[in-house]
Amino acid sequence: MSDSISTTSPSNDRFREGSERFAAVTGFPAQAFLDNFKNSSPDIGRYVVEWVFGDVYGRDDLDLKTRELVIIAAGAALGTTGIDVLKFHIPTAIRAGATREEVFGTLIQVAIVAGVPGALAAITAAGQVLSGMDGAAA
Repeated sequence: MSDSISTTSPSNDRFREGSERFAAVTGFPAQAFLDNFKNSSPDIGRYVVEWVFGDVYGRDDLDLKTRELVIIAAGAALGTTGIDVLKFHIPTAIRAGATREEVFGTLIQVAIVAGVPGALAAITAAGQVLSGMDGAAA
């Protein structure tokens, strides 16, 4: 582990920006995500916050809704190994303004390239996530 950047209390600009963007995008604090890795590999959590949310999400080439739909498509293309990606990013896509129809439309498009079995697993997971969100909103 590098001594130049503390994993317990990062203070660099990328981490700060990433933490702020993480909270804005996901609706929960980055620390909640980081806590998942505190006993195994704190560095990986920091890398995600700094690089994914500090750098990649900071780009201005895609709006947030499009970015999330692309991530959902990529997660679906991974098949069953991408289900956790879908469970994390579908609510984020909805928060970014995507509709249920756009989420399911994205997953249907995945079937063309990645195959029907993976798309069906993704559509099933999306239905469960969105139904849970509907229940939480009630």
